[in-house]
Amino acid sequence: MLKQNKGNRNYRVFDFLHRHIIIIIIAVVVLAGGLSTIAIVRGDVSPSEEEQETVTYETMDKIYLAMDRVETLNPLVSGDSDVYYISQLLFSSLFYLDDKLGVKSQVVESYNTNAQAGSVSLELRKDVKFSDGSSLTANDVRATINTILRIGSDGPYYEYVSKIDSVQISDTYAMTVHFEDPADAALDNLVFPIISATNYDADSDRVVGSGPYAISSYDNTKCLNLNPNKYYFGEKPENKLRFKVLPDKSKTSGLMTMEAVTAYVSRDQDADADAEDKDLNTEKISSSELEYLGFNFKNKVLAKKEVRQAIAKAIDVESLIHDNYGGCGISSDSIYFPGFLGTENKGDTYAQDLKGASDLLAAAGYRDVNEDGLLEDGEGKKVSMTILVNANDGNREDTAESIAVSLREIGIDVKIKSLGWQSYKTAVKEGEFDLYLGGYKFDKKFDLRQLFSSGNAIGYKNTTVQSYVNQMETCLSRKKQKGIYEKLKPVLADELPYYCLCYKTYAFITVPRFTGEELPTFFDIYRGCESWSWERTMVTENEEK
Repeated sequence: MLKQNKGNRNYRVFDFLHRHIIIIIIAVVVLAGGLSTIAIVRGDVSPSEEEQETVTYETMDKIYLAMDRVETLNPLVSGDSDVYYISQLLFSSLFYLDDKLGVKSQVVESYNTNAQAGSVSLELRKDVKFSDGSSLTANDVRATINTILRIGSDGPYYEYVSKIDSVQISDTYAMTVHFEDPADAALDNLVFPIISATNYDADSDRVVGSGPYAISSYDNTKCLNLNPNKYYFGEKPENKLRFKVLPDKSKTSGLMTMEAVTAYVSRDQDADADAEDKDLNTEKISSSELEYLGFNFKNKVLAKKEVRQAIAKAIDVESLIHDNYGGCGISSDSIYFPGFLGTENKGDTYAQDLKGASDLLAAAGYRDVNEDGLLEDGEGKKVSMTILVNANDGNREDTAESIAVSLREIGIDVKIKSLGWQSYKTAVKEGEFDLYLGGYKFDKKFDLRQLFSSGNAIGYKNTTVQSYVNQMETCLSRKKQKGIYEKLKPVLADELPYYCLCYKTYAFITVPRFTGEELPTFFDIYRGCESWSWERTMVTENEEK
């Protein structure tokens, strides 16, 4: 009997295990995991040695960059933006622009300007050589100008060179450039890539230049490799550049996480957030894209300076930049480029001040007589305005709404008129607006004469401003040009024909362990790349001990 009972118990135990086997296995695993965790926390058990890794960093002498497939690398004929930027690495110019758009000599040793005659006498450096070892002379400069003129308006530099009447060579390295009109004789028209007169083939991708880099190899479907130009007259690059031809450059940030691309400039509004999500570094650089508010001077209310200033004081520019432009903007004390020609950019001249705005409106003769929250003029007529905006630009529509809210706070009744692009352009041209939200994408020369000419859209007239703006586009030295701008700037701030809401910013995105001595600019996105360097992450698995 005892043996029989014992057998029955064994059977019942076996039967229990069989029916609950899954639950038992899960319980054992959980218990074992818990005990292991406790042991590790107490320090009784250490992670497996074979799972440990060693991370080191290797300094790389190659910078990996992205480019689109292009038709040709010839900078005098190509309309591709990649060629425009890359050409500044392969070619040198008579002059170049610094990060504040001031003109500086590049291959010019010395120069004299004659503003009245519209001419520039140039003495070239004698140590500048092309990548084939030949010297750059005045004849090469003249040949470049003639080639650009022969290519015509389809070329990217025709707008600059078409203003030149003739080039007179007086010596191997001496020349005088005569402009057709002294009013167009600015030195920043002499910023173009110089080709070799004796080694130029319009149909070849291997156009010889005298910049810091030279083409090592090129496959228009795969890559463009640039090595330091051993004949370069300046400081030699410390690296090599490897451009990868991508079918879709919008995927560049993803390639950076794999260290396949080292750096690039993004114009996307969400570039900062995207870079942060991918643990990439980012720096903001100012663009040439101005966002502004224009005032119609044919409107009797807006013709008063105090009203324009009051409107500016009612607007919170920093909030607009943050809320409507995704933080991708910088405030400026002028409609000219922030810090133009090396002047100080103090930010928004009319920081938001609702009381100050109301005081200015009162001084202009507008008060809320019937206390309904809206201002009236001396005849009891309500102050009302319409903001014209392009319906195809969501950021500007949102900005118009924000400005309307601010103006209502100081008693101005505001409506928004949103039109399609063609209708919007017609309305601006015909002056069918009170206020309008506009944008300009300026060339690096920053010639703003169109905004202040006698036929300008807002009906603004000021001969002093016109004189200063026109003088800045004549043949002046850097110092004299800056002096004129320093006279112009306070007049524009006081008169306020246009109110700068912001200049958009671009994002310079790099891999985490990246160093560089100089930031790119909107017109030279590889500025300073000669000193760029980075460290590649190297992960080594430890051997089992």
